[in-house]
Amino acid sequence: MLWGVLEISFGTLPSLGQRSIPRPDPELQPAPEAPPTFTPEDIPPRNFTPPLYEDESKQFQLYRLDIGDTINVSVAEFPEFNASSPIDPEGNIQLPLVGRVAVKGLTLDEVETKVRFELGRRFLRSEPEVSAVLAQPRPAQLTVLGEVARPGFYVVAPSSDLTAVITGAGGSTSRADLRSIIVRRPLVDGTVLEEKVNLYDPLIKGKSVPDFRVQGGDTIIISRLEVGQDKDYDRYLISRTSLNQPTMTVRVLVPLLPSGQALRNVTLPSGSTFLDVIASLPTTDRLRINVTEVALLRFDEEKRGVISQTVNPQAALRGDVSQNFPLEDQDVIVVSRTILGKIFAVFNIITQPIRDVRSFTNTITDFADGNFRGGNNNR
Repeated sequence: MLWGVLEISFGTLPSLGQRSIPRPDPELQPAPEAPPTFTPEDIPPRNFTPPLYEDESKQFQLYRLDIGDTINVSVAEFPEFNASSPIDPEGNIQLPLVGRVAVKGLTLDEVETKVRFELGRRFLRSEPEVSAVLAQPRPAQLTVLGEVARPGFYVVAPSSDLTAVITGAGGSTSRADLRSIIVRRPLVDGTVLEEKVNLYDPLIKGKSVPDFRVQGGDTIIISRLEVGQDKDYDRYLISRTSLNQPTMTVRVLVPLLPSGQALRNVTLPSGSTFLDVIASLPTTDRLRINVTEVALLRFDEEKRGVISQTVNPQAALRGDVSQNFPLEDQDVIVVSRTILGKIFAVFNIITQPIRDVRSFTNTITDFADGNFRGGNNNR
C-alpha cells in the first residue's frame, strides 16, 4: 500500500490522451535577422500531428506549479502544519516541522497527496486531510514565434488566454494560418506536451473561441499559411478581426521633377486594397498614380525573392476587382517604369541576395534616399 502511495506522490501522472514529444533542441530558435518567421526546424515534423485542443484536453487545463507561485497548505485538525509559502528558486516550499518540500511541476492535487503522505509517514498515525490552494500565481513567461507582428519573449498576466497573447504580440500577420496554432508545454520530467489550437473556424462560424489558458514556459507558434492550403481560408475576414495585425505599412515610390524619386510610407488598416492607398495619398501623388506605369513589388517568403506585378490604376478605378487586389505589409508600389528599371538594376548588382523582408525594405529605403552604393550594400 505504501508503494502505491509513493507512486501517486512522486510518479509522473499519465498524459490522459495527450501525446508527448522530446524537448526541442534549444539551438533550433529563429535566426535573429529574420524574427517574423521561424526556421524550418522549428516547424513540427510533418509525420507528427499534434492533437486538436478540446475541452477535455485535461493536461493543458492543469495548472502546474513553478518558481514564483505562492500556495497555502492547511491540514485539518492539525493547524500546526498550516503554512503559506512561496516556491523558492529551487522549487521548494517550506512547511512547519516538515521542512522543505519539492513541488515544482506538480499540480495542487499532487501537492496534497505528497504532503498527506509525508505527514502520515513521519508525524501522524494516519494520513490527514490536506488542502492546497494557489494563493498567488506567478506571471507567465512564454515565447511567441511564427507569423505575428512582434515575435519574441513575453511576460503576461497569470491565466491569460491565447487570444490575448497573440494580440499582445501585435496580432497575426497576413501569412498566418489561425487553423494551426501550436502550443508546446514542458513538463518537469523533461518531456513536452504539444497541442494544436484552431482559432479560425470559431471566427468563421461565429462561435466562441477555445478557452485556452497559457502558462509559464509555453512556446506558442503561429503557423504559416502554406501554398495550396489557402483555398478555403478567408484572409480578408481574418484581416478585419482583432486577432490580426491592426495596421500595415505600404511604401509608394513616386517620381520627382526634374529627376529623382520620393518614398511615401503609408500606414493603412490591415486588409486594405490598392485603391485604399490611392485614396490616402496627397492629391499630387494621386494624380501621378492615375497612369498605367504602376507596379507592385513584394518579397515572397516561399520563393525567397522579390516578385513584381503590373497594376492598372485606371482599370481599378473603373471597378476592375482584379486590379484592386488586397495588399500586404511592406508591399512597395512603384509609380514609374523608369524607377522600376532602376530598382531591378539595384537588385542585380548588390553583393548578397535579398533573403528576407527586412533586406528588401532596407534596399528600397536606401534606393529612395540615394544612399545605395552598388556593391557596398550587403544587406
